[in-house]
Amino acid sequence: MNRPEKRKLERVQYWQGQMLRARDFRDLEAMDAQRRWWHNRALHNAYGVSEGLNCSLVPATSPFTAVSVSPGVAYDTFGRELVLERPQTIPLPSNLPQGLIGSVRLLIRYKGPSGNMPPDEISEVCWTQAGPTCLGTIEFAWKLTSNVKPTDGVPVFGVYYTVASPPIRPDPYFVRISTRPLAAPLLATGTTVPGNTPWEQWNSGGLDDNGVPIPIGVQTTIETSGAGFTQIPCYFAWLEGSVWNPQTQQLAPAVFPSIADESITGFSFILSFLAVSALLPDTRQLKFIQNLDSFSLFAQQQKLYVAWIGCQMQTPIPCCST
Repeated sequence: MNRPEKRKLERVQYWQGQMLRARDFRDLEAMDAQRRWWHNRALHNAYGVSEGLNCSLVPATSPFTAVSVSPGVAYDTFGRELVLERPQTIPLPSNLPQGLIGSVRLLIRYKGPSGNMPPDEISEVCWTQAGPTCLGTIEFAWKLTSNVKPTDGVPVFGVYYTVASPPIRPDPYFVRISTRPLAAPLLATGTTVPGNTPWEQWNSGGLDDNGVPIPIGVQTTIETSGAGFTQIPCYFAWLEGSVWNPQTQQLAPAVFPSIADESITGFSFILSFLAVSALLPDTRQLKFIQNLDSFSLFAQQQKLYVAWIGCQMQTPIPCCST
């Protein structure tokens, strides 16, 4: 049985007059990066492609020789950022098994920075023609689809090899993993005052023989301007309290609550009254609430109120890799 790995986050401390070396600054940056990775991994469960990293076979027509990758950002299973600032062209793998029929995955993965860079890399630290700006942070690798594990990296493209024509094509079964949005939706909740909710008559829109609107329920206006919604959210509302009074044998048959007139500052909550006496076996002793005055008094006695929740999804931020 493998023992769990012990991890301890450290913090770099200094004293007055200390002589700092390049390694001290690298240690400081590494500690900050470790805490950021733990945050990405534990709080956001960030794994997959966040934006960009769009891939296509090149040249445009067969035979294909490489894969073009656009700039973008991804996160591996350890929460580490995989940032590609410039487009790259990755050659197709040349060491595949002879006569392979199947697919391979192009992985982007983390590569730890090296303290001993070759002279040609040192000369391009301030001016990089291609690849990432921070040398030694990412790399691309090919791996057979059957052997890919989440810890190997983030798959960004799939290539399928076959004996048909063309022998190399994009893998039709490849679906890349995308991270969930880090921005949480805007949620707000509230209630009306129990027993003091202002109810109004709700009409069906029709008129009786005397030209009077036909009431079929009650409604109340819910104010949500304090929530700070900038777009019309999804509202959910319900009636709280008992609609049955066993002492007075009164029942408010509010079986169809609904929402109307939604806006960023409020909505209307509607209760419709139905004649349910025909559906019950014995209703001679029941007193149904069927008008506004009776319901307003009944709601005050039963301390009825409306509870609501509003949910507004955050506006997606345009992809910066474009």
